[in-house]
Amino acid sequence: MHWVDLIAAAEKTGIVLLASSILPVAVLIGAGLANRREKPDRLPTGQLAMVALVFGCLACVTGLIAGASRTAVTGQVLPAALGLIGAVALYTVIQKEASLPVAGCAVLAFSLMLAFGTVLGSYERARSQAFAEAQRYDMGILKTQADIEAVINGYRRARALPVLDFSGE
Repeated sequence: MHWVDLIAAAEKTGIVLLASSILPVAVLIGAGLANRREKPDRLPTGQLAMVALVFGCLACVTGLIAGASRTAVTGQVLPAALGLIGAVALYTVIQKEASLPVAGCAVLAFSLMLAFGTVLGSYERARSQAFAEAQRYDMGILKTQADIEAVINGYRRARALPVLDFSGE
């Protein structure tokens, strides 16, 4: 593995961790503001933040991998994501009503971060494809130049002329 690949991997990991940690902070702030009102049922801010972090990281990585994939993975990722969200919703219905904000936070965090990760992954895929296309174009130009040089030198050899050095040295 080349050092540039390691830097790119660290960059993607940093983006995922940063994006996944912004959402729990927003949840903490929102739940804290909601708890400032005098209500008998206070929101569990720490639990909400942890759920947002866990589901956000999971969804962001899943979306990043799905978006960066050159093959269509929507058929595999979407049913798994919907199954997870459905399982969380079913668990909430079965359990007591107090876990409703936690389940809502999990579904919201998963949905938002899955969308973010998918967009980020598709951007990375498009950037990678553009780079590969530019390299193919450059190689095509070099091949054309080499072919032209070969034709010119073949012509010069046929006429007993000195062969030209196109190396630029």
